[in-house]
Amino acid sequence: MLIELLIPWKFLKINKNMFKIDIDINSYLELEKIGIGAFNPLEGFMNEKDFYSVVNNMRLENGILFPLPVMLPIKEADIASIKYNEIIKLSYNNIEVGEILPVSIFKPDIYGSRKALFATDDINHPGFKLLIESGTFFIGGPIKFYRKVENEYSIYEKSPKEVKNIIKLENMKSVAGFQTRNVPHKAHEHILLSALKEVDGLFVQPLIGKKKSGDFTPHSVMTSYNVLKKTFLPEKRVILGALTTSMRYAGPREAIFHALIRKNYGCTHFLVGRDHAGVGNYYGEYDAQNLCIEFEKELNIKIIRIRGPFYCSKCKKITTDKECQHIENRIPVSGTNIRESLINNKTISEKFMRKEIVESIKGKEIFIE
Repeated sequence: MLIELLIPWKFLKINKNMFKIDIDINSYLELEKIGIGAFNPLEGFMNEKDFYSVVNNMRLENGILFPLPVMLPIKEADIASIKYNEIIKLSYNNIEVGEILPVSIFKPDIYGSRKALFATDDINHPGFKLLIESGTFFIGGPIKFYRKVENEYSIYEKSPKEVKNIIKLENMKSVAGFQTRNVPHKAHEHILLSALKEVDGLFVQPLIGKKKSGDFTPHSVMTSYNVLKKTFLPEKRVILGALTTSMRYAGPREAIFHALIRKNYGCTHFLVGRDHAGVGNYYGEYDAQNLCIEFEKELNIKIIRIRGPFYCSKCKKITTDKECQHIENRIPVSGTNIRESLINNKTISEKFMRKEIVESIKGKEIFIE
């Protein structure tokens, strides 16, 4: 711990001669999510005690469930200018977007926390790499959010208030949230259509914030899902938005994070599939489902567990092991193979992905460099 303030904000005599910090797009998006309520129960960026409580217990210091750190990096050179009776203004693209009241300035042990957060000591884990690259020093404390600023992601977004209004307008009593970071293939369609047998509506909310090299671009993901919604899904029962936050690749912990977020958008159910928020072979296929079920009551959102769909050459359709017993006829719907085909401009069988989806992104920048 470098510095910590223990006096609550409301009891402070605030000096309005404020120091200003410039934040980048990633920090702005985190500020925005806190400000609009997408990250409830967070009321600000995590302080040092919250960080270690989340790492060790998946809870904020006050005991409320929260599985991953949400922190505001600062430059070491700015630390000397921060005073604890002064609010710090936050600026993005030369626009004042919010303020923070410092509670602590700290240098967390990110290396020592990687095993707890990402279930591995591997320093090449992409979630760990993104976290370690985000900064060395961080400032924690409650925030006030002034305004949204248009950015490359804005056109795809819907706020929690907007989504809840649509749910109310369409008289949806039950809504399942769906998390993805990829363009949709036939297995995704199967998952969504199966969910619609259980709920009134779907909130499809691809994550399009900061991701690793090789992931799909925001444009390719959102364009393809827009085609899927308008052409192949019951459009009035599907709300399409975007989650503009960084991908953490934290598997089970991130599944909890995603469930909390979708609850804040008004969802009553949340879909958790095979290796949710996973990457490589760091997590077990259904570890995320198991952890979500363990905390389902506390999350206050119904978890819909999805078994990995496959194509059955005998049934001649996408199905799951709940419906199909033809073990020798199963062909996996491989996201890796689809990705390689898109990279090399190879034909993808309509057994696995609709040609309309492929055409919607062909000739565009499909992958993040």
